[in-house]
Amino acid sequence: MDDRCLPTDGPLADQIEVLWRRQCEQWPMLKEGLAHLKQADTRAFDVAGSRVKAQCNPSRVLSASAKVDAASLAQRPCFLCEANLPIEQRAVAYGSDWLILCNPMPIFDPHFVIATRDHQPQRLQAGLPTLLELARDLGGRYSVFYNGPMCGASAPDHLHLQAAPTGATPFENELAASLCAEHRNNGQRWIEWLQNGPVQLGISGPGRRATVVLISADIAMLTETLERVLAAMDSIHPAEPEPMVNLFATFLDQRWLVWFYPRRMHRPSCYGRDDDAYLISPGAVDLAGVLITPRQRDFERIDAKDVDTILGEVLFSKGQLAELRSRLAT
Repeated sequence: MDDRCLPTDGPLADQIEVLWRRQCEQWPMLKEGLAHLKQADTRAFDVAGSRVKAQCNPSRVLSASAKVDAASLAQRPCFLCEANLPIEQRAVAYGSDWLILCNPMPIFDPHFVIATRDHQPQRLQAGLPTLLELARDLGGRYSVFYNGPMCGASAPDHLHLQAAPTGATPFENELAASLCAEHRNNGQRWIEWLQNGPVQLGISGPGRRATVVLISADIAMLTETLERVLAAMDSIHPAEPEPMVNLFATFLDQRWLVWFYPRRMHRPSCYGRDDDAYLISPGAVDLAGVLITPRQRDFERIDAKDVDTILGEVLFSKGQLAELRSRLAT
């Protein structure tokens, strides 16, 4: 075992929590990032019937302003490559190909990054098997998520996932409440189910944030259905190098719950560093209801209408979502 990885024993979720506690004590960069998180101001908005919490977190400014074009990526060392990690950073090995690392600029407490040992581009097809297996191995205590290369990933040149405590985002709690409401049949449903059986496939109803939901205990059939949805998305809004998506997965009651957001734009039209712009670059966390605003002035002036516009611009339009619904229903 290499010196960077901690000795491991017990459930994986316990192992990474030990890693987090030790790194918070021993790694100054993480200690500072966690202090910023604990001091972060928050504001809550109701946006199209869904809760969004704005978090003013200055430590996230590098991520929000990251240049992700090929030329810029080529000019900087990859900060996820093992050789470039800070000397104090430790990890838990996941299989032979992945490292579970603490995110030194956390949005959650705790917040992990799971990166491949080898340098390869951010691609969902390559990362999906590990994402689903990791969600299962974390025993429902964490949700694992993926930012596409033009969908909020600040390192689109290095394959990585992230993990946060289950229920850490408002949308995840709303999704759980909706599923429970359907079970109780009390009328609080907002998911239209298009497919039942070994894989349940649903899509958000009119007026709600564009979302696709999958539930299954069969990892192979789940993957096959997800690939079918991604192919339909690509036919509606072709994108390179892959369909634009932010995806979450957790594992509860011996089945996977997967939800993802089909996108059409990398950053909203208001994005920028100028005083009249917003330095907000939505990724998975933002779409799940934790909107990161690194600049204090953006945090203070943003309102529910602005949030609705920002999220609406990057997600599938109403027409695109209707087309996706039609394609998946056939």
